Formats: sequence, structure tokens, C-alpha cells
Amino acid sequence: MFATVCAGLAANGRAWRRARNLRAGGRRVLPAVRGTRWQAGPRVWLALLALGFVAGGAVLIAVHARSLGAAAAGRMSTGGGPVRTLPAFQAALPGVSFSVPREPGVSLGAQPGGALLVVSGMRARRPVVIDLCSQALAGSGGRLAPLRIGYRFHDVARWAAGNAAAASPVTLRNVVLAGASMPQVDITGSLGSSLQLAWHGDARWIGDASAGSIARGVQGRALLGREGWLVWGDKGALRVDRRPGAACAQGGELVLTSYEALPGTAPGAIVAAFPEHGRALASRLAPGDYRVPFDAAPALEDGALFDSLLARGLVRLSPSGMIETAPRDLVQWRAADKGQRTADLHAWDGVVLDDAGRRLLERLHARADGAYVREQIRVFNGERRLLAWRVRPGAAGAWQAQAGASAASSSEAMPLGLARLFASLPQGWAPWQRLADWPASAGHATAVRLSLSLPRPARGDERIELMLAGRVRAIAGAALAGGRAACAGRACAEPDDVRELVLAPHPGARQVVIEALPLDLAAMSGGGDAPYRHLQVKQGRLAWQAIAQPGRSATVVPVPVLLADRSGAPLWQAGSATAGAREAGLATLLGLHAGQANSVAGVLARLPAPDGRPHEARLTLDLPLQRLGQAVLDCVGMRRGQWDGARCSGGLTPPAARQAGLVLIDTGSGDILAAAGSSAAPLADGNWSELRDFDRVDPARSPLRQAAFQHDGGAERSPGSTFKIVSALGLELAAQRDPRLDALLGGMPLADINALAAARGFPFRTDGATYPYQGAGARITNFRDGTLDRRAQDGKLGLAQALTYSLNTWFAWSAELSDGSLFGKAQGGAPSLRALDDTALGGVRPILDMAHRLGFERTLPLDGGLLPADFDWRSWDALQASVAGFDPIGSRHELRQMAIGLRMQATPLHMALAAGAVGEGRAIAPRLLLALDGRRAGAQQGAPLGVRLDRIRAGLHGVVAGGTAASAFRGAAFDRLRPGLYGKTGTAPVGSEGQATVWFTGWLEPGSIPGETRRLAFAAFVSRSEATGGEHAAPVVAALLRALAQKGEQKGN
Repeated sequence: MFATVCAGLAANGRAWRRARNLRAGGRRVLPAVRGTRWQAGPRVWLALLALGFVAGGAVLIAVHARSLGAAAAGRMSTGGGPVRTLPAFQAALPGVSFSVPREPGVSLGAQPGGALLVVSGMRARRPVVIDLCSQALAGSGGRLAPLRIGYRFHDVARWAAGNAAAASPVTLRNVVLAGASMPQVDITGSLGSSLQLAWHGDARWIGDASAGSIARGVQGRALLGREGWLVWGDKGALRVDRRPGAACAQGGELVLTSYEALPGTAPGAIVAAFPEHGRALASRLAPGDYRVPFDAAPALEDGALFDSLLARGLVRLSPSGMIETAPRDLVQWRAADKGQRTADLHAWDGVVLDDAGRRLLERLHARADGAYVREQIRVFNGERRLLAWRVRPGAAGAWQAQAGASAASSSEAMPLGLARLFASLPQGWAPWQRLADWPASAGHATAVRLSLSLPRPARGDERIELMLAGRVRAIAGAALAGGRAACAGRACAEPDDVRELVLAPHPGARQVVIEALPLDLAAMSGGGDAPYRHLQVKQGRLAWQAIAQPGRSATVVPVPVLLADRSGAPLWQAGSATAGAREAGLATLLGLHAGQANSVAGVLARLPAPDGRPHEARLTLDLPLQRLGQAVLDCVGMRRGQWDGARCSGGLTPPAARQAGLVLIDTGSGDILAAAGSSAAPLADGNWSELRDFDRVDPARSPLRQAAFQHDGGAERSPGSTFKIVSALGLELAAQRDPRLDALLGGMPLADINALAAARGFPFRTDGATYPYQGAGARITNFRDGTLDRRAQDGKLGLAQALTYSLNTWFAWSAELSDGSLFGKAQGGAPSLRALDDTALGGVRPILDMAHRLGFERTLPLDGGLLPADFDWRSWDALQASVAGFDPIGSRHELRQMAIGLRMQATPLHMALAAGAVGEGRAIAPRLLLALDGRRAGAQQGAPLGVRLDRIRAGLHGVVAGGTAASAFRGAAFDRLRPGLYGKTGTAPVGSEGQATVWFTGWLEPGSIPGETRRLAFAAFVSRSEATGGEHAAPVVAALLRALAQKGEQKGN
């Protein structure tokens, strides 16, 4: 009886796990924890009936089971919580116990058999990536110049001063600066071999080449393999990773990541185990106590069965890369006479079918664990090959697939790898279909026949459109009347891997047939689903891996959310955006689908429910303003149409990949009043599955991103000359300690400017259209090769004129004068200085200093301080803005490019904050969340800019009065607005086809619009434009402000 009870419980547990995993096999398992309701199976009810007859014995069993469960789960920790078992580290440090504290700190200690590192409550700074080929010494055979990390700028200045007279000058390439507490590190070696690391300062080192031994000391040396950590004090850590690099095949690149204890960091730790033998392991763990088992967990019965089948040859990897299983009737086939055999199974002659072999074959085909193994094999084989097709919505008929001699089933469930074939989401097509079950013997050369039966003989003028993921070999019954190669994603081997086909059926044809070869899905999947699949190929061999499963009782139920705008207008109710919110372009921000976890609704749904009630939140958005901004952006930004205040007229079809964004903020409070975004590909939740997959494989370019305050990190988000606002602030900062620069900003006669440049050896002249104005090499050019002389005012040229007319050469040269890394010289210096933290280049690169004050190079939370300090932020959450960052600077030319807004990525929000800060005189803290569950966001006053602003304001007012944006603000409609209007245009060239990303940013003074008492800052961008910022982006803002002014006047009347 007792055995029956235990067997029933165990069988029910296996059935529960298999059922869940079988469901997961049909569709990918995402790494989020999902709730699962446990249901008792029939064996459990039988077991409970048996327990009724033996109640006394059952009590003893329950007590014993409880004690066993407690032993299995672990002891209670000294803090009162459970000790969690960590089997993932068993192969590295068996038997180790450790704690992850909630407080920030770093611990590195020796353990039996190795070492354990715990970095808790620490935030990673933006990594510094060093291309090792750029560090190689010329003519040295790949030997590297020492890579210096953790030094201070005064060290660099000392080396530079001594280099002029030194017999062996110190190489100042890629010196990585850091704060005062970090030890100094030198990395040496050569491209094709291991690297050596030496440090100066009290520190400890552990790495995968350390054989589990911690190196300690005020000075030390160690071998750097693939990864390692330098630790100092109890709150300092630097991670060093060496990884392959596309730009440096010989040596790869180094990734340097520093960790610091910063406010608002979520609890949790990076825990890394470094064994004496074997590879290092790392994991992200929550605070608590942990114990690593001494012994490896026994294999589950499914994995043990697969291993036995593999060892016996009853399952095997075919030459085509598919898994083959021995036929269920192999025993009978062997026993039958040759004349009675209906199939050829000689390929399995090498399999020994003794008693054990026959039992295994029976389990494979007739038992529950065998069914589970077969299902995992089906999933594996289904992810080796891909042939998929789709038609236009409403197309008549259905394509049928045939692989080999028999018809094959199709499926709408697509593998993740399909999304990697596209650079942007395809539009205007019905859902995909794919060949679902591939024969195990099917190779890459196995052609598939797709056939479409026509309802009647073709007339000859019909057209059939099809998108095919696969390689077309032949077409029968129709001619190819058009189409194009459509594969542009990272997984494409050839553009023809996906084709759009336009077929013209032959007159009288009753069927159209396409013969196509499948794509190698395994090669293009990217391994995204590998952690959620039992079967893997490792070093050419099949292997079964365990999958971490959530507990049965673990349930994550999203909390209902109600969203409204700042005035209470509903935006999100009953799990979806309201019609008004959708009309205003807010669907992707609020949530296009219930599965969009990083939308505003999805972020708030992760918070615990207050007393079981839905979260009620108000956003800073003004719904009428948002609706107007979206309409103007769609009309003027996307199509270059005309907006008359109520409707759009004219305009052109936008380029396929064009994007546009607009933001409007109240500079006094930081409230985001409108955040509009547009793309040439309209979105709907009807294709959510495909959209979700694209978002997963390429999140930066996903249509779910918010163009107003998120970017993809690419060249099409460089702000161009709008960044000159930041450069101007940096120049004013540098001028506080440089009288000559201050005089230059204030305006100098042209002859004096040229004399200053010549005296200091800089190849700059006001009558030159480029900088340098002579010599070879890369140059900065002015718009349409113009010179500076004609922009002088009263014979003088200064910062105001440089801003008004966006003079590139002036800003490039002035940036060199201000930058301490060049030591005031026209040649040499150390422009390639890098920094591990925000303070390391403080005072050295004033433009960067000002960018940091304005919010660049850090995450901008938009929650108004209403979310918990330890909130679990995730990538692309809609309540935080992307990091506006800079590309590494390796030369003077790249420093000049930075000064004019190239080699960086920003968003309309960042540029509006920069412009608005000039109007306010202080930095602005933005917010999108105004109130949450009855609590209102507090005002966060930004720090004063602390520099002279009148010259910058004069230049920005000149932009709209007579400069690069003047044409957009001409006419009587702007007469009242113009005196209080300030702005800056930007044009960032992209590619070689004359296209650019165009920008306009600025602010409008209070009172410029009747009844408007707020200072309003704005920014807009449009990508893939053939025009300039003044011609394309400024008209977007002009149309918006004109419409607001008209409404203000109507209210006043």
C-alpha cells in the first residue's frame, strides 16, 4: 500500500513535468516564470483512498516526508530564511555554502577546490571596449603596447611632457582613466597569445587562468585567459573579458567593466565560481543563503532513457544533422522472412537488440518517458530546417507542402530564427506557414514542393504574390512576373534566402508548383532557444541537458493597471489602450499587447498590488497635445506634407525605413507633455507573435521602441549639429579658465582669429571651407563648403554666430582648444583617452563634462521617483530612456566629429533636455509618471549649469530669426512666437546616397502662446531624409507651435 502511494505521487509528478514540457516543445519556452495550476491525477485519488485505510501510518509518512523535504530544501539560514540549493555550481565548487547580502559590496574568498566571487548590489558602468589590433605596435609582429588602466590624467600629462626628450616615449594609446581608488593596471602581451596583467595597489585577482587560486598583494602579476576580476577594498571591482572581435581576428578585443555601489541599484549579485579544474561558472542570484550540493543530481528518467538509447544506437545523429530513431517494428522486421519485409531497415543492422535493447525500444515507442523523448526529438528536428511561406491577406487558396513522396503538415508556429532574416518587420502579409515535420533523413539538398491548386483554369492575367523563406529551384505552371530579394537580416547567407515572388499562371494552368530548398535553421537561430531545449549538439555529439523548471506553486499574475493622462483622460483600461490613446499614437508606449512586458502598463503590472486593487497611474502626457504632436509628425515629418491645424494635405510616401520622433516637455517640472513616434511600418497587435519574435532577436530595432526617448545605437540617431548646444556649454565651461578661449567665444576680428590659430600651429582659417584647411587626411567641412568670413557680424565672429549659422569648422577647432587631452598643441596629445567612470575625464574634456550634467551616458528614469528604489528594471522598459552615448574617440578627427554631433547616439528627449536647460539655466529631470496609487511625483530640481549662457541664447535665437531655421518660421503666423523662440538645427549624414537624419530642438519662452505660462522645450528628428534640419525637421516643430498658437488665440477670444 505504501509503495502504491509513493509510486502514484512520483508518477503524477513526472506526468505534470512532462505535460508542461511537451506543451513547451510545441512553442518556445520564454525565460519568464509562468503560473502553473497543479491538478491531481487519477493515481493520486487512488492513493488518497488507500491512505483512508491506513490513517495512522499516513501520519507517520507525512512527518517523515516533511523531514525529507526539509533536508532536500536545505536548512534554515541564520537570518531565518531558507538555505537555497544551487545545483548549477556543483560541477565547479561542490559543497560550498555562501550568502548574498542585500547591502552593496564585493567579497572574494578561497573555497575548497577553488574560489568564489560575490559582487552584490553593484551596478555595472558602461563597458570600455578595446580593439587589441589598435594596440599593436607597428612592425613588432603583433606585440602590444602596454594597455594602461586605472591611471589618472596627471599621469598622462607627466608622460606627455617627458615624451619630447625621452629615448623611449610612453605610448599614450587607449589609456583608460579611472577614479582615485582604483589600482593601476598594465596589460601586455601579443595578439596571438595569452596576455599578462600586472597591478600596482592593494588588490586581489581571480580569473579562469588562475586554477582557482587568488593572487593578492600591493603589486602582483597574473595570466589573463578569457575572463577575470580585479577586486580592491570591499566595494571596488573591475571585470576583464577577452572575446573575439570582427575588427581584430588575430587578437580580439578586451571588454573592461567597472562595478560601483550606486543609489537605486536593485538587490542581487553576480556570483562567479572559479574551480581549480574546469571552466568558471557565473550566475545572477537574489539575496539569501545558498548551498551547492556535494554530488551531482541523478539524471531524470527522460534524460537517462535518452542516454541509454544513444549509447545503444537506437537514436543517432544523421549526416543531415537530424536525429533518427530506430523504427518501432525493428524487432519484428528482423524476425520476418526476407520475402515478408515491406521496408528496408538495413541501416539499423548495427544495433544490438538483446533483451535490454528490446526493452529500450519498447520504452521509446510505447511508454510515457519514450513519448516525451520522441517529442523532444521532433522539436529538435523541426528546428534544423526552415521552409516557410506567406501570402497577401485575403489571397484565395492554400499552398500545400510535400517533402519526399508524401504530403507534409504545416504550422503557423514559427521558430525564433525566422525573425533574424529581416532588418525590419515585413508589412502587408498574412501569417507565415512552415513545413512542420521534416523526415529525419532530409538534408539541405532535399527539395520541397509547394503547390497551389487553382479553382479554375488560369486566364493568364492573374497574379499570385508569395513571400518564401527558402531557395527557389524551379517554378511550374507559372512564370516569374516580378519580385525581389528580401533577406536583409543578420542571419542571411544570401539576399535570396527570402524572396518576394510575383507569379503569373500560364493560361489554362490548374496548378502552380514551386520547388525550393530549405534554409539551415540551426545556423541562423543564434542559439536563442538553446537554454530551453533538452537536446543539444555539442562538439558534434548529441547531448541531453536538464532544463531549469519553475516551481509548481510559483505564480506571477500581472496586476491590473489603469492609466490616465495628466487631466484624467483614460489611456489604458481593461488590459488595452483606449481608442483615444491609440489614435494619439500611444499603443506601443502603453502596451500594444498584454504580452508587452516593457510597456508602461507592463512595467507597472510588475509591482505588487496595493490591497489587491489595480494600480491607478497618471502620466504627464497631455492627450490633446499628444494627439496633435502625433498628427503633425505623421504629416510633416514622415510625408513632408502640410498641416493646417486640423488636417494634412500633400506629402509623399515615406521611405520604407524612415522613422521620426518628437517630444515636448515642460522645462520647469520636467513633465513630458507629448512623446510621439512614427515609422513607415504601421503596427497592430494582429501580428503580435511575429512582432514579439523580432523584438526578441533585435530589440534595438524593434518597432516597439519609443522613438521619442529610445534609440537603436546606430548612426541614424546621431543628433548632428543640435549637439552644438552641448558643445557650446562645454566651451563656456573651458573658457572660465582660459581667457583666450573666452575672447574667442565673445567674438574676435577675423584677422585676429587667423593669427591666433597660426601662432599656435593650428591649420585653421576663417576663409577656409574645411578644417584642416590644407594638407591630406580627414577633414571637417562646412555646409555646402561655405566659409566663415561671410558670417561675421561687424567684422567679428564668435560663439553666437557659430551657432546661428552652424559653422562646423569653428566648432571643430574650438573643441580642440578646449580639450585638455591635447595639451594645447596642434599635434600629438592623447585624444584616445578612455574612462571607466563619469569622473575620470572630469576637467579634461569639458564638452563631455557638460554632456554628463545634462544626462548623457547614464540611464534616465522617467518614473518621477514613484517606483521603489530597488525596482527590477529591465532592458527597454518604457519608464526609462535609452542611454545617450558616445562612440570611442581614437583621434583628433574623431574629437572634432564629436563636437559637431557625430559619433554618438541621442533621442529627442535628450536634445530637448539640453536645449531646455539653456532656457532654464539648470539641468532638467524628466518624468513620464505623474502619480501612482494616490502618490504624486515630487519635483526634482536640477543643478545649475554654472556657465555663461547669454552668448548661447543669442546664437540660438539667431537660428530662427535669420539662421538655419529661419525659413520655417517666416510669416505673420510666427510674429508673436518668434521673439520668444530659440532653436538649433541638425543634419547628420548617413551613408553615401545623400540621406541624413535631420533634427530641430529648442524652447519657447512662457507667454509666447496666449495663456501658456510654461517654458516648453521640444525636439524632433526624421531619418532617411534628403533635406536638412532646417528644411525638414524645423517645419515639424513650426507646424506644432503654429497649431498651439492658433488654439491659444481661440481661447483668448
